[in-house]
Order: sequence, then structure tokens, then C-alpha cells
Amino acid sequence: LSKSAHWRLTAEFHLGNFRDRITDTLMWEFERGLAFNFIPVVMACGIAAYFFAPSEPVMLVLAVTVAVLLYSLLRFLTHGTLYYVVAALLVFATGMLAANVSVLRSYSPQIERQTTTTLSGVILSVDQNRRGLPRMILRPTDIEGIPQQSIPRKLRISSSARDLSVMPGQIVQGLVRLQPVAGPVHPDSYNFSFHAWFAGIGGSGFFMGKPTILHQNPDLTVFEHLTVFVNSLRDKIEMRVVNAIPGTGGDVAVALITGDKSRIPEDVSQSLRTTGLAHILAISGLHMALVTLTIIAVVRFACALLPNLCLNYPVKKWAVCAGFLGATLYLFLSGAGIATQRAWIMISVMLLAVLLDKRAITMRSVAVSATLILLISPQSLFAPGFQMSFAAVAALVSGYEYLTARKKSKHQDSYLISRPTWFHRFSGSVIGYVSGLIMTSLIAGSATAFVAAWHFHQIAPLGLLANALAMPIVGFLVMPFALLSMLLMPYGLEALTLMPVEVGINSVIRISRAVESISPSGITGNMPFFSLCIFGFALTLLTVFRSRLRFLAITPVILALPLMNYPTKPHILVSENGRAIAVADRSGNLALVYPRRNRFVTNIWAKAWAGGDIAPLNLSDDQCNKDRCIIVLPTSQILHVVYDPQLLNASCLRADILIAPRLWWVRCPQRQPALTLNRQSFEQYGSHAIHIQKLSLEPSSSYEITVQTGLAKSRRPWSRDVGLYDPPNDTVE
Repeated sequence: LSKSAHWRLTAEFHLGNFRDRITDTLMWEFERGLAFNFIPVVMACGIAAYFFAPSEPVMLVLAVTVAVLLYSLLRFLTHGTLYYVVAALLVFATGMLAANVSVLRSYSPQIERQTTTTLSGVILSVDQNRRGLPRMILRPTDIEGIPQQSIPRKLRISSSARDLSVMPGQIVQGLVRLQPVAGPVHPDSYNFSFHAWFAGIGGSGFFMGKPTILHQNPDLTVFEHLTVFVNSLRDKIEMRVVNAIPGTGGDVAVALITGDKSRIPEDVSQSLRTTGLAHILAISGLHMALVTLTIIAVVRFACALLPNLCLNYPVKKWAVCAGFLGATLYLFLSGAGIATQRAWIMISVMLLAVLLDKRAITMRSVAVSATLILLISPQSLFAPGFQMSFAAVAALVSGYEYLTARKKSKHQDSYLISRPTWFHRFSGSVIGYVSGLIMTSLIAGSATAFVAAWHFHQIAPLGLLANALAMPIVGFLVMPFALLSMLLMPYGLEALTLMPVEVGINSVIRISRAVESISPSGITGNMPFFSLCIFGFALTLLTVFRSRLRFLAITPVILALPLMNYPTKPHILVSENGRAIAVADRSGNLALVYPRRNRFVTNIWAKAWAGGDIAPLNLSDDQCNKDRCIIVLPTSQILHVVYDPQLLNASCLRADILIAPRLWWVRCPQRQPALTLNRQSFEQYGSHAIHIQKLSLEPSSSYEITVQTGLAKSRRPWSRDVGLYDPPNDTVE
């Protein structure tokens, strides 16, 4: 043979062996449920395709597509590549159809623009806003000036009256300022209005003065009666807990028991976020698992005291049923939030597996839970709670399956020469628990880091240390005694068991503050959405595959690194209500025009665009006051922010960029600025980011002004519609 033929035959031989190995590995993966585990992944792609579609898909076409694919799958196909292709298309189309059904089920009128009117409504729940003032979820019964068919299902209304004492089920009436639910605080960030729309909340606002409580019997549906009963019970539990544990400890205990985090001071919340301990405040898988497993352990221990009962009856399944009832009760008492519903479904699937004598914690259980949640609530795919929960759970299940398999293969031929002493057993248990806790924190923290970086622009650099120190206290002291206090509360003895809860919570807070004092900020800035998608795809490959194919997860990361472009820092940022404005100074850093306004919004801007801190812009009183601000940008454009209509004509003659957040109409007959934004612009499209780019290097070159908006311009059911007018152009020269 010639040398070229020899090399060709050698390459064909190795390529054939490689192809055979890949085929055998894939067959091995399919035999262990690879296709089933990919069902929620494909369904999530279908849901994303529906929500990112520029126009509304036709529901009838989606339903017919699902029916045709299902019939083809059941009638003509049994196995083979075509079978899996059609099955994937069926799951994809089912995801789109589920999203469409969820939108139709969630449809409710919205408050499209700011208005002042008289409102009366039934209180469904009560908590506190950031200033510690009462905040209510109302089912409005009458809004002056709005027809009945245009009244939203729910409204979120605050009151400035600190002495206001209201309860779920009461009817309130008063003068109220209504406005749409706030959208993203800056373009491409978390959309609050999107998730509020699916929750049935069609607007927000505040009472102008103290509302009047009407002593009438409200006309409630069966579901509203149940909601009022549960929320009234939660309020009574909160009062009992706060009376037993005054101060911050009681506020955190309320969050752990009822899910109400509104009482927790902002400095404590920020400390827990910085150290990676904020997950203990959100009632999710951790809390649900601790409550359920504690109940199961107590029931099994009690049954073990009666040997005849254990020998003749399935006490393990009895304990599992008791754990399910406890988890369901905890679901309702905690407010049945989205994260809690998700945790309850996952726990229920795992407990059902135990009742059926199957393994409880497997990737199949995770896939079933994710599929059910996506079918019931497709919009939760875009919620940070869903993404972080399943990223952590999938990584933990996959990681521990891998470690367990390695441990078995390593020690399958080993045996104990002598029986270990009690000291060795105890020390081994302690070392095993601590190492397991560290491994759990490491795996879960790594899996959720990218999600936290994209949604919150911050990670916890010392989260592993904080969780290793705090979680034993939460697992062995706080949650068990909190559960015991709930059992003793009907007898009035909850104070006895809430004292250890207070000690544990205060210890966790001290650990958090100590770790925060030595921890870096962990500010990541505004991450590109592309990075979140690539990370999700890589994590899916890493957790779903069980063989060496899991190392394919490195491939998308390596290929995506050259394409990773961070979002460009805007020259001007304007909040949705026009009150908070930030502009770039000559060094390129963002500075606040009004430093004291909208602290919630500006804090997020600081993490996203300014490394955690935005300084105020140095302007004199002549340049900036409550009526108008005149700012010369580093690119030489002149920005005018006008609040007084009397100053509008003068600003039209001088401004290159004119922003009038309070004015509905801006008319500049003599000279039109390059870009004009008014009140309609913000109410229709939310927050704005303005980029200014020079078209060439010549000094006399013109500039290109590009506008990004927080709310999409496509017309979808959850989009706002405040009237027909010309929106700002994407590009204005």
C-alpha cells in the first residue's frame, strides 16, 4: 500500500471505532432514560418559542399540530430515529400550546395609564412595602370611571397610614392613584409586569389618604373564600410569632413560616444576599424538604416504639403519607407562592415514588416535576426561582449519582476487618455530614451562579463558607423547632419552641454579617442573555448524560466564548416613571441626576452598570432644579429634562435630546430635537436606555442615537396599550 492509502485506511479504522463507541454510548444512555429526561428541556424550548414570537400564534393551528403529531406517533411509529424526531416535535408543540392556554387562562384587563379615581374592593391579602407601610392585594369591586368589564382581577395598593389596621376579607374604599405595574428597571432585565400579569395583578397604586373600611359582607367566590381564610390564618400566625420573637429575629421567623419577607429590614436582606444565604428566606425545596423529612422521621420513630405495628403494617408508607399532608399544609400556610408550589410538586413526585417502591431522588423524578410545572405554569420558565431551583436540583442529583457510583466501584471489593467503635461511627457521621454539606453548597452554588449573575447582577464569592457555617443551624435548630412551634400554637405554647428559633436565626444573621465583612462585593454587572442560554445548555448536557458524553458540556462554552459580548453601557438611562435618570460623565461612568429618587431602581442600575455604586452628577442649581435640568453630555449633545410645561418651548430650541416625563404631548414647531421622549413613551414602553455613537472619526461627524426600551414593541396579550401614537424610532440621526 502507498503511504496515503495507509493513512486513509488507518483514519477510516479509527473513525469507525469512534462512531461505534458513540453509538454504543448513546444506546446505553437511551436505555437509562435519556429521552425521558430531555422532555422538559424540549418543552421549555417550545415555551420560549411561543413567548419570543413577534406575533401571537394561532391556538387552533397549535392544537391541530399536537393532535397530528400524537396520532402519527401512536399509529405509524414505534421506534427508530424518526420516532424520536416526531416525539421531540410533539413535546415542542405541546410546550407552545401549554403557553398559549396559560395566556388565555390568565387574561385580565390592565390599568394602562396613570389615573386618580375612587376605588372600593375586597382585601385578599395584606403585607408591608419597603417603607413598612400596609400593602394590600385587592379584588376591586368598583372603580369610578372604569366600566366593569375593564376592571382588573387584582390590584396591589399601598397606604401611607401607619395606623391603618386591615384584615383579609374586609372591604375598603378611598381615593387612589392607579398606574400600570412597573416593567423592567432597564432594558433586557427582569420584567415585573410580565409575571404580575400572569398572577392576575392588573395594576398598582396607593391610597391618597386613609381609606375607609366598609362594614359589609363581601360577595366572594369559593376560591376567594379559601384565599381569605388562609391569609387570615397566616396573619394570626405572624402576630403570634412576632409577639414571641420581637425584632429582626421574629421578622425572619415569619418569613420562614409564612413566606412573608416584607418585614425583614433591607440591611439584613442585603447581607444574606451578599453571603449567599438569601435562599433560606424563600420557601422552596430546602424548607419543604426539611419539614417533610422531619415529619416522616418523627412518625417512623413513633411507630418504631411499637414493634408489632412495624412488623405487621407498612409504617414507612404511613410516614410518607403524613409527610405529604404536612407538606400540603405548609404549602397553604406559606402563601402558596410559585417557588413553594414548585417545591411541593417535586416533593410530591418523590413521595409518590417511595409509595410505589421506586427510587425517590433520580433525574427521572426531576424531569417529571419540571414537566408538570411547565405544563401548569409555563411562564415560570422565565422566573429566577424556577431556573435556580432546577439548576441546583439537577446538578445535585447528577453530582451525587456520579459520586455514589465512583464510591461503589472503588470500595466494592473492600470489607471491614473489625467492627468500628462508637467513636469512629460518630466521628464518621460528623465528617460525612460536614463534607456532604460542603459538597452540596459547592455544587448548588456553582449551578446557580450564572443564573444569579444574570438576574441579580451579583454572586456570593464566600457563599460556600457562609452556608457551611449557617446551614447546620437552620437544619437542626431553626426549622425543626419552627415546625414544633406550629404544632404547639393551637395550645398557646409556641413561645417555648420559638426561643430556640430566635437563637438560631440570630446566629445565622451574625454569621452572615461576619462573612459579609470579609467578602468581596461579587458584582458581575449586566450579563448578556446569550451567556445564560449557553450556560443552561451546558448544564443540561452535564446533568442529563450519565456517561462520558457529559463532557460535551464543555463544547458550547468553548464555542461561545469568542461570541460573548457584554451589553454596551448606555449614555442615558431613564426609569419607567421618568423620576430616576442617570447619564454618563466624561470618564464613561454613570452618574445620577436625581440621587434621592427611586432608590430601588438606582440600586439595580448600580449593580448592572456601575460596579455597585453610582455617584451623583455634580450640577449647580441653575443647571438642574425641580422644573428643568440642562446637561451637556460628553458627546457634546445637550440633554434637557423638562417637568414645567412653561419651559418647554425654550428647551425645544436648544435641546438635542428632550425628555418630558410628565407631559403627554410635546410640540416643537420651530425646532425639533433629535430625540423626544414624553409621558406616553414611558407608559407604553417603560424604561429607556439611550446610546450615542459617532458615525466617523471626523470632528464634524454626526452622531447616531439608538433607543432601547424595557417593554417590547410587539403586540402580545400581556403588552400595554395606552393609545395609538408614534413610538420613538429605534435609530434617529
